[in-house]
Amino acid sequence: MIFMMNEAATAVETRGRTVGDILAELDEHAETMGDIIVEVRLDGVALSPDQLAEISGQDASGSSTVELVSEPAAAMKSRALETLLELVSAAAAFAAADSASAADASALGAAMDAWRSFSEAFSGLFSAEELSFIDAYGATLSAAAAADSPAGARESTRSLADKLVAFFGERLAELQEPRAAMLSAARIFDAIKDDLSEVPVRLQTGKDAEAMRTMVLAVELVNKMVRIMPVLTRTASAVPLEIGGTPVAEFYGSFNDVLRELATAFENKDSVLIGDLAEYEIRPRLQSFFDAVRLSMATP
Repeated sequence: MIFMMNEAATAVETRGRTVGDILAELDEHAETMGDIIVEVRLDGVALSPDQLAEISGQDASGSSTVELVSEPAAAMKSRALETLLELVSAAAAFAAADSASAADASALGAAMDAWRSFSEAFSGLFSAEELSFIDAYGATLSAAAAADSPAGARESTRSLADKLVAFFGERLAELQEPRAAMLSAARIFDAIKDDLSEVPVRLQTGKDAEAMRTMVLAVELVNKMVRIMPVLTRTASAVPLEIGGTPVAEFYGSFNDVLRELATAFENKDSVLIGDLAEYEIRPRLQSFFDAVRLSMATP
């Protein structure tokens, strides 16, 4: 068999292997490149999931041609997020209505159906955190439809809709404008870096709430830069190859070790270790990272 990816022949060994073996290899390769396979064709005919399962066990050394079509995961998720925000706006229109008319109820029902279909179709593109928001909004819409108090239902729907717009709007901006999003992350670090140095003192002087708020912001900032970096690497020519003289991959590995240690410190309620990690590990690593980011983006 000949295996092609986006109209280009692939160099895969077919002897002694099944179609499923090769599809799994090409899927893994696509994932490494940040792509998702969206269609598989056999001799020009698109295969359904059932048909794909049927041929997976076949010998891959036949005479047929298997074509795979992949798309960048970031582009797919960007479109999914645009659709999500449109659906949230449609559902929020119900929350803005002054009365629970038949038309409002019909609009809410349509919004629920659309939300359910969206969730089923695109759940694989979202993280566990993002899915928790999606599930929560679906539950809120269902509760609104069954509520005895329309006013209360509208308020809960409106409140969560606002949170979803802010949350997913930020995620969409990260995908569509990764450079601007990373520079925004750098400014967030500038705003909290002094607080990171103050975490040990605050933990020792009873200001635990302030210290924990800083740590939560720092962890969220790390998550944000980890989300943005792969998209930035694929779409921008200026990205740091080293962080403070350390290759990026090695830097991330070392940083992950620190974050695991931080998680253990939280579990053990070890405030001394939390403070030390904040001041002597997390702040300098974030400083080095964003210094490298700014330098790479400033280089012509």
